[in-house]
Amino acid sequence: MSEENKEYLAESEDIILSDIAGVLEAMDMEEYETFSVKRKGKKLFSFRVRGLTSEEREDCRDKATTIVKNNKFGGVMVPTDFNTTQFNSLLIITATHPEDRKTLWENKELMKKANVLAPWQLVDKVLLSGEKDRVIELIEHLSGVDEDMDETIKNS
Repeated sequence: MSEENKEYLAESEDIILSDIAGVLEAMDMEEYETFSVKRKGKKLFSFRVRGLTSEEREDCRDKATTIVKNNKFGGVMVPTDFNTTQFNSLLIITATHPEDRKTLWENKELMKKANVLAPWQLVDKVLLSGEKDRVIELIEHLSGVDEDMDETIKNS
């Protein structure tokens, strides 16, 4: 290593260590925000949601995609149908705080009363279309999807 590189590293050590500490802190942060369901000015219930990782979103996408064996392509499995409604509901379930998920979406009594077989179907029975859109917007916000890249770069 050249003398110039050693000098640069010595001068930059505090900044590098600070950045590494920031990365570690970001990895451990799990921020939840409360989403309230209100109709006709009356709050009916609320639940907490967080941002999702790319892997969690991909898992939801896989669960909402029907894959079948295609004999035209030598029996290769190919996606044939993507259920957007199921995908959005799965995003909501996955992002919901575990305690809230258990009492709301995975509640067997509520599922029976709503006459549904799966938690994602209960989300569709309980939330109106616009409510689903708003909670997904909140999840995307918490996932960093709506971050303004120019602002991020400018502030770094």
